[in-house]
Parts: sequence; structure tokens; C-alpha cells
Amino acid sequence: MFGDVKAGETVADEPSKLIGRKIEMTLGELTDKLIKNSNLKLLLEIDEVNHNMAYTKFIGHKMDNGYLRSLARKGISKIDSRIDVVTKDGEELCVKSACFTLKRASGLQVKLIRKVMEEIILSRARNLELNKYIQEIILGKLSSDIYKAAKKVYPLRRVEITKTERCSGGKPAQEK
Repeated sequence: MFGDVKAGETVADEPSKLIGRKIEMTLGELTDKLIKNSNLKLLLEIDEVNHNMAYTKFIGHKMDNGYLRSLARKGISKIDSRIDVVTKDGEELCVKSACFTLKRASGLQVKLIRKVMEEIILSRARNLELNKYIQEIILGKLSSDIYKAAKKVYPLRRVEITKTERCSGGKPAQEK
């Protein structure tokens, strides 16, 4: 997904002991560039070891809790969504997102915004393969599209995809 990038070094007496280890790093650490969105952490897991090289697979991402707390304020609405999706290539993901409004929204507006969020997340997952879908999440394109559609319902301050993770066994929700 990110190409052959050196993510770090780790010590083990046997290469087989590395398999299954999880690595957490920011996008800036991975690309060696100063990235605007440093509140995003990628979760990788070592799944293959070849001599002195360990290869990882993407298992999810999460937003920094301090950043999310800084967005929540008194007198606004925070609209959370959790949805299980299947990408075009059959990968199952749990996607959690949050919308922050400018002022408190009514119950009906909250329902409508949540419905817009879920529709966009589901439709984008159905049309994209895992690598492209994750790329849109990490670069903020999916959040931007949700913001553009949901701000027609009620003025929004911010939209974030707060967490993704590989689903384990559960049935993903298709269309509602």
C-alpha cells in the first residue's frame, strides 16, 4: 500500500517471533515528511519475514484522542457512526466516523447527517479496492466528501474518519 518503506528496526532472536507483532506509527514517520494530519496513526502488523526484512500489512488506523477531544465543545453536537463495510476486492472493514456541528442540532438533523455519513462510506467502499479506500480515508478525501454532502443538512465544523480496523468474523452491514 505504501510501497517498500522502512518503518523501523526491531530485535528478535528468531525471525518467526516477529510475525504478529503490531506497529503503530504516524503517517509522517512512515513517509519521512512533515504531514499536516499528524493526529492520524497507522496500525500495521508483521505478517511475513524474509531473512532480515519483515513485511507488514495494514490492519487499521486511529485518530489521536486528544485531537478528537479538542473538537468536542459545549453547545455543539457530535455525531458518531460505526459501520461495517466490504470493499470492492472483498476486504471487510469497520469504519468509525464523527461529525462536529457548529451549534446543537435537533434529533432529526442528527439522524439525517448520520444517514448521509453512512451512505457515502458504504458506497465508496463498494466502488473502491482496499488500497484506494484507505488512501482516501488517510488523505481526507472521504471526510471532505461527507462534509460537502452533510453540510446541506446542518452547518458542520469538522468531519473525521476516527478509526478503521479489519473486521473479525462479524457480518458486515450492506445497504439499509
